[in-house]
Amino acid sequence: MLPFGLDDFERYARNNPFMYHNHIEICSVSPERSVVKLPLTDDGRNLHGAVHGGLIYAMADCVAGIAARAEGRDYVTQSAHMNFLGNVKEGVIYSDATLIKRGRRQAVFHVTVYAEGGKLLADGVVDLFAKD
Repeated sequence: MLPFGLDDFERYARNNPFMYHNHIEICSVSPERSVVKLPLTDDGRNLHGAVHGGLIYAMADCVAGIAARAEGRDYVTQSAHMNFLGNVKEGVIYSDATLIKRGRRQAVFHVTVYAEGGKLLADGVVDLFAKD
């Protein structure tokens, strides 16, 4: 049983100015795997009309934080590494975080960002530190 329901995370997203500003929406939440999505808009594109790399990174960071918090503790990002592998100019993009390991003070997630058709845009690892 999750300490937070999806409704709680939807409220979290609405009250998170960064996620709201960047149109990042929560699709699913669990301590082992969480997913977010983003309908691509003009303000999320780079000068070439493709998804801005910072937005790709932001999605991966947000989804890892959501999955980490799903076990009931507060986390902050400690480090991250992203490999940017592709890009798109339109549609909906997704990011998922899958738990690699959770310890007393740290949680490590494998993250991916991909387009609607499954095209892989980025692959990486996000390490989070438990604040409490």
